[in-house]
Amino acid sequence: MSTLLQINQRPQRLLRSELVPVDYVRYQKQFTAGTGDYTAERQVATPMDIGSIAERVAALKEAGFLPTPPNAKTIRK
Repeated sequence: MSTLLQINQRPQRLLRSELVPVDYVRYQKQFTAGTGDYTAERQVATPMDIGSIAERVAALKEAGFLPTPPNAKTIRK
């Protein structure tokens, strides 16, 4: 059984052999380990935040920036 490090090294080697160095670095930069505490941060939204987000989305839809996808069904509470 391979270790996780070995599993990750195989595609890295393949990418390095197939891509020019600049493209390989650009590809790698799109993946980051991330920072912060997502679990704590997602709890921060308040009902007022959610309401203001809904208002902004509605305004964007009215302005034509968020068209409704074809065959979409609108759910109203």
